[in-house]
Amino acid sequence: MERKNHFFSLIEPNENLKSSIINRIKKEEIKRAIYRVVLDSAISLISVSIAIIYIVNIIKDAYQSGLFDYISLLFSDGASIISFWQSYVMSVVETLPIIPIAIVVASILVFVWSVSSVLKAFEISKPRFYKIN
Repeated sequence: MERKNHFFSLIEPNENLKSSIINRIKKEEIKRAIYRVVLDSAISLISVSIAIIYIVNIIKDAYQSGLFDYISLLFSDGASIISFWQSYVMSVVETLPIIPIAIVVASILVFVWSVSSVLKAFEISKPRFYKIN
């Protein structure tokens, strides 16, 4: 036991070693935070643009498939819809553009995730951004 303590007491690190290691770690954390913010911002921008494109496609597909006609029938002739509600619901479901709706929902979820990740990276590294040497 005494030999180990004696051996380590002979080796003394440089005085600036601790501060240089900590500064290097801080610089790497800042660099990682910047990369994360840039990458997540790009992901959020791409997901919003995909959502906008597919929302336009959903509106076009809804017009082409007659979805808005079925919806307007709901307001104009509600009594006949009540009596034939199963056929009405099946017709509306058949005219829904399901795949573009799923893509929009997925891109919105990716957008929310990436924005929360950007905000988390800013929150973690905010004090470090001001101390860049």
